[in-house]
Amino acid sequence: LITLKCLNCGEFALLSLCEQCINELGEFSLGVRELKSDFKVYSFYKYRDIKHLIHSKHKFYGYFAFNALAQISFAKFKDFFAPQEFINAVALDDKVENGLYSHSAILAHHLKTKFVKPIYRVLHSRSKVRYSGQSIVFRQKHKRKYELLKKPKFPVILVDDIVTTGLSLCEAKEILEKNKISVLFALVLADAKD
Repeated sequence: LITLKCLNCGEFALLSLCEQCINELGEFSLGVRELKSDFKVYSFYKYRDIKHLIHSKHKFYGYFAFNALAQISFAKFKDFFAPQEFINAVALDDKVENGLYSHSAILAHHLKTKFVKPIYRVLHSRSKVRYSGQSIVFRQKHKRKYELLKKPKFPVILVDDIVTTGLSLCEAKEILEKNKISVLFALVLADAKD
């Protein structure tokens, strides 16, 4: 028996999210957090509001959750940001693990416009450490150790699902800038800072 439930509220839905949740989640206000050196991270949601959807990235159904969220947030980013020069959207650590999918690649894909070109397999972490739920001290001691696999042609928007401490985004920005690649800002689904 197949049950059709909204991944957000559990009510009946023909799609991944019911119409009411699509409407509610579509009413985001773009947040901004400034990290070191005027590096801005824009976010669509507060982490506490979509935590259960973000955690779906570890499950097969997370593919549908991230696609639905990206369609109502990242795909609408063009309403806020309309560049007239080419830009690359770079998904952080977009490895496909366990034969599933890359949640950050899904988000970057939905940024595609005439001038915003997502590119994949650019920055991969050499560290196998899981950061979910870890303290800032732990994160500072265990860096991602990003490896630059491919050099973007254009200035970059960094893409990830969540900003917690901002250390991963700053580390990614640093390696790109060391390779003479301009980083404009980062765009994430959710900000964990209250």
